[in-house]
Amino acid sequence: MENEIKIKFNGSGNIKIQTLTDFLNKYEDLLYQINNKLGYTPEDLLIEVSPPANGSFKINLSPKYENALLKTVGTIVASTLSGLIVYHMTKPIKPATTNEIEMLLEEKGITDKEISKNVYNIYHNSGANQTINQTFQIVDSDEKITGLKIQQDSLNIIDIPKDKMKEYITDTSSIDLTKAAKEDNLTEEAILIVKTIHFEGNAKWAFIYRGYPIKAIVKDKEFLQKLSSEAFRKGDTMKVILTRKRHFDEELGTYLVDQSSYVIEKVLEHTSKTDSSQNKLDF
Repeated sequence: MENEIKIKFNGSGNIKIQTLTDFLNKYEDLLYQINNKLGYTPEDLLIEVSPPANGSFKINLSPKYENALLKTVGTIVASTLSGLIVYHMTKPIKPATTNEIEMLLEEKGITDKEISKNVYNIYHNSGANQTINQTFQIVDSDEKITGLKIQQDSLNIIDIPKDKMKEYITDTSSIDLTKAAKEDNLTEEAILIVKTIHFEGNAKWAFIYRGYPIKAIVKDKEFLQKLSSEAFRKGDTMKVILTRKRHFDEELGTYLVDQSSYVIEKVLEHTSKTDSSQNKLDF
């Protein structure tokens, strides 16, 4: 089933109970990170684990309620998890493009283009990379495990022998994580609704983003050069690469987005609200 992840610890079949519980806790965290980033709530997703047998177990993901809008949530979350793991194996330092991630996932049989967008938006922006890194550390620390194999349905996602495990583990001992986490940049593909347009200077455009008003600087020079030949109106939509800064508020214990920091790095598509093919321009 596409909404099922099979995980196998290679070896004698006997593993430390601490390894199993720590690993499952990390995967639960990871699945809910994905779930949240995709706009679902914890109440939308049911996570079930089969009893371990011979070192392997299955994680089944399904909606908690019979709902036409939610019926595919398990498959989407499972495929996104698989995509994140595959991408992590490339040891990315800088974010890859959605096209590069799409090609990478296609090699593993994951062909849904939306999954590559999910991986692009989630991996560097949610702490998912650190969580995946920790799961590899957990497996590597158990001397009874000789390798890790993960499958989704009939797709082989990873199959790592123990002697190769450290190649995919980032050493964080020399990194001041508290300092690094105080401020960072979020980058994702986003759909914006145009509210106010400014054609001159560096004035910010006004948009509606996820139901909230924002103002953003447009830095895409190629797009700006085409403005004179293209009609814009209030209510049009734009698919863009959007960045913004956030900082960690220690008193509140959470990240706060700097509302003045929104920047459109790249305009991917503009669609007129008339929604006809003649009014749609790809960049």
